[in-house]
Parts: sequence; C-alpha cells; structure tokens
Amino acid sequence: MGDRKEGEIIRELEKKLWSAADKLRKKVEVHDYKYVVLGLIFLRYISYAFDQRKEELKKELSDPQSRYYIKDPKERAEALKDEDFYLEEGILYVPEQAHWEYLRKNAHRENIGELINRAVDLLEDKYPEKLKDVIPKIYTDPKINLSHEDLAYLIDLFTDIRFGEGHKARDLFGEVYEYFLGKFAEVEGKKGGEFYTPRSLTRLVVKILDVKCGSILDPACGSGGFFVSALKKIEEEGLNRYCLEIHGQEAKPLPWKLCKMNLAIREVTGDIRLGDTYHDDKFINERFDYVVANPPFNDSRWGADRVNPNDPRFPYGIPPDNNGNFAWIQIFLF
Repeated sequence: MGDRKEGEIIRELEKKLWSAADKLRKKVEVHDYKYVVLGLIFLRYISYAFDQRKEELKKELSDPQSRYYIKDPKERAEALKDEDFYLEEGILYVPEQAHWEYLRKNAHRENIGELINRAVDLLEDKYPEKLKDVIPKIYTDPKINLSHEDLAYLIDLFTDIRFGEGHKARDLFGEVYEYFLGKFAEVEGKKGGEFYTPRSLTRLVVKILDVKCGSILDPACGSGGFFVSALKKIEEEGLNRYCLEIHGQEAKPLPWKLCKMNLAIREVTGDIRLGDTYHDDKFINERFDYVVANPPFNDSRWGADRVNPNDPRFPYGIPPDNNGNFAWIQIFLF
C-alpha cells in the first residue's frame, strides 16, 4: 500500500470517527465534550498498546532464540504479568478494570461513567508521575449532559479503531488524536486557538528552525502541537525521537492535560509544567537548543505590574501592559 493511498484511508477513517462522535456535541458544550472524547481515545490507546506488547512478548517468551525465552509454560504465563517487560518498551501495564475491553463489556451499564472514572483512578494510582491529574475524570459530572447510552455509543465507536499492528499502528492513534484536537479547535473558533496551533504552522516553524536532537521548550505549549511536529520531523530524518528533550509550560490545567496525553500516545514523556509563564516561569534559569511557541499575541493585559522589576528575562525593560508581544520576544531570547 503506497503512502498516498494509506494517507487517504487514514483521512477517511478520521472523518468517519469525527462525524460519528460529532452527533453528540449538541448535547454538551464543546469545551467539555472534547475532554470526554479525547480522554476515551487515550484510554483506548493505552489498552491497544498494552495488548500489542503482550502479543509480542508471548512470541519472545516462546522463541528459543529470544533473550526472553522461558521454557516452562507456567513461568511464561507469569512473565506476561511482569510490568518491567512493558515499561522497558514505553508501554504502560494496564490493570484489568482499567482496560478498554472491560469498559467495552460494561459499556451499556447505567454506571459506565463511574467505571470510566474508576479506570482513570486505577491508572493514576499505578503511574502517578505520568498520569496523576492528566486524564479528566468528568464522566459522572452533572454538567456533562451525556447519558450512559451516549457514553456507550462513544465506547463502541472508538472500539472500531483498528490500524493493524506494530509501532506504526500506535502512531496512527496519535494521528486520530491530533485530528480531533484540530476539529474541536475549529468548532470552538478563537477559544480553540488557546490550546491548538494548526499543524501547518507547527510544521513550518519546526522546519525553519531545523529541529533535530537536543532540547526544546514551548513556554505556551497548549496541547503540544509543536512537540508532535518536531518528533515527526526527527523520525522522518531517520533519527531516534528519544533524542529530543521536551520541555513545556501551560497556564491552563485542561490544555496541560491534553498535552500530557498527546505525548503519552506517542510513547514519549516531557517535562510539562503548569503555570503562567509571564509571572511564574518554571524554566527561568534554563537554556534550550530550540524555543517554539504560538503564545497569546497582542495580549493587552498581560500583567506588567506583577513582574519583578529585576526580572532577568527583561534586559531591555518591562514591556507595557497594553501589548504582551514584546514580553514574549524577550522571554524567548532570555
């Protein structure tokens, strides 16, 4: 299958999934709905990746030529439960009640919202450093005007995401996630721009800077689009994506969650911190090979009066409060 034909198939699948999921958007504010949908895509992905690794491991444990070979069948079965075999490949070990198959089997129960939230709790407890407060637990929130039938509909929909096997298939989950981010941003209009920068722009900036290995910072990272484009460029050039150290800061909690999920779907981690870069720069004393951003330009009330007069980031003086552009330029430089 050629790349062009394969790309067309992926685009058609994305459109089909979006069209189906979009049917429920009229029942709930899009600002809330996107977290319902993107959270489910994320849960679907981590179970998929876990299952793929488990199948690979079965073959490795049974192959006498493999360094993981175990002769005894009972010992092999126990080895499949060894979390280290998964974590060393960047895959999370998913507990049974957090697994997508468990959610699928129980999708049509009236308490499915509670079961989804419980799945999130289990994953947070197991991987606090990676997932604590990352997946929104909003599936029983009264303001989310979705019935258990609606949640079942979405679970059934995303169960149909099937891209084959291997790392390329996992990357395609990232494509779907990114596509949905873009569609939600389109629907939200100006507000959507707060968390999503169009792929065409992130790719252009990354190409102009010729991002390769090293360290990268986005001080207004939103959902992490610049990181995704940088990783894609690095892989297209035959480099190892893990050679890029990712650092980011986001002022709003929900886009911060989207960014963390966006990276996790691609099996990479980054130092993504929550805070207002204007007044609480988490990386103030650090330097990076690349700085990328699509910050809130023309911010007319960015809080100049709250900046320390001796802030080292502003050697040319603290910019006026009526235009934050000059604040961002100095932050990028210093």
